[in-house]
Amino acid sequence: MPKYNVCSDPWVFRESLVKVPEPKTNLVLGLDLGTNCGYSYAYVKDKELIVPEKLNMHIGQWDLSAGPYDSGALRFVRLRQFLSVLKPDLIAFEDVRYTPSEKLTKFNMHAILARAATSCEFFGALKATVSSWAEENGVACGSFPIGTIKRRATGKGNANKSDMIKACNEMFRTEFDSENYETAGYDNAADSAFVCLLALENYAKGLTFSNSEDG
Repeated sequence: MPKYNVCSDPWVFRESLVKVPEPKTNLVLGLDLGTNCGYSYAYVKDKELIVPEKLNMHIGQWDLSAGPYDSGALRFVRLRQFLSVLKPDLIAFEDVRYTPSEKLTKFNMHAILARAATSCEFFGALKATVSSWAEENGVACGSFPIGTIKRRATGKGNANKSDMIKACNEMFRTEFDSENYETAGYDNAADSAFVCLLALENYAKGLTFSNSEDG
């Protein structure tokens, strides 16, 4: 089973990093952006054949939460610090979209739109943080639609979180609890693993990101 690492301190995270296997390998990073940011990374050589079951995938979470006396901007600063410590050569992330759980009506419309606006602002800031760091450091960066990620993992574009965790356990030899995952955040880690896999597979084909539509 890959070692599962949850860390809130970029400098502590640096001490846990696996050394680069060879000078000519590239580090490909997959992210499921959020306060509990799922990450997965693996090293790959140019044009190396990707066999998912044999990948040495490193999976975990970055805790980007801010304390009661911290500035909200600290979350984005910490995300940049994690990226600077890891130094990926290619970054992919899940293109998050806000989907309300309840049906939109004239009675709840304003409340739902308010929540959507807050959520969009936060995830937009996370995307901008990753993308700007990548641009500043000459790193290729892009995203995959949620449906594309789910189909790669389970064959279904509408798979639920439990399905994604089970798929991660089967493919990457993890042992995540697929039923009681909310507090542990295993769903975030599982999503990031398949984001990383998609990026690895595209990289091996000489591509960067897929233009597949979500669905």
